Amino acid sequence: MKRWIKETARDLFAFGSIPFYFLVVVRAVIGKYNVFVYQMIIAAIVILMLYFIIKDSNLHIARAFAIVVFTSIFYDAALYTFFAGLVFVLLLVSAYYLKRKISPILRGIIIGALSCIAGYYGAVLV
Repeated sequence: MKRWIKETARDLFAFGSIPFYFLVVVRAVIGKYNVFVYQMIIAAIVILMLYFIIKDSNLHIARAFAIVVFTSIFYDAALYTFFAGLVFVLLLVSAYYLKRKISPILRGIIIGALSCIAGYYGAVLV
């Protein structure tokens, strides 16, 4: 049972991985959803920039935060937003379960929030 829990926790953590992030972006490029693509790309750039300013941050959390926010805005469906939010909360629990420190997790949430603000407003300017 413990092995299954650890494997599931790692799978949830992968929700914020670089390949998954860009899988979402490339899928949007194919569908020609320009505003969504701009939001995600701007957020990714801001995440990268803030990584060098806010040291020892969990970027899986930051990327997952951006994915949840922008896909929820894109789909504009309460059920999807609830599910995506639940997955994000489970990701936070998984990070703790996998013995990630709390402070990098919190910094990841901050980076994710700041990148979402930049992506949301920056996409309007593009």
